[in-house]
Amino acid sequence: MEQNAAEVVRRYFRLINEESFDAFFDLFAPDAVLSAPFGFSGQGLDALKRYYLQVPQYYADHADEPVEILVSGDRVSVRIEFKGTTRKGVPVHFFAADWFRVKDGKIHSVEIFFDSFSLYKTVSGSAGK
Repeated sequence: MEQNAAEVVRRYFRLINEESFDAFFDLFAPDAVLSAPFGFSGQGLDALKRYYLQVPQYYADHADEPVEILVSGDRVSVRIEFKGTTRKGVPVHFFAADWFRVKDGKIHSVEIFFDSFSLYKTVSGSAGK
């Protein structure tokens, strides 16, 4: 079961980086729950689509690299390195952590953690001020 959960999460990162959204959303259970910075939380595929489909709108290029994946039963935690460029040409680089719950080959929940204030400062041009 642990191998299956890790493989689902590896596909998650590959598909989001490729922007293969049809296959990406097939990874989720219909009632999956998402919690993310900037006050986002939602349940169900429509809510998840509102969040994830923003990625290509804000970033001309982006790569979420899973640096480390730890699995315990149906729980998967991932340390991530994000590199990208906003549509305005601002380079973005930060580290994040995602916590997944995977059952029967489907993602049932994702909790995304990163320093949203630092990201805001970077993309707004106020970093280092």
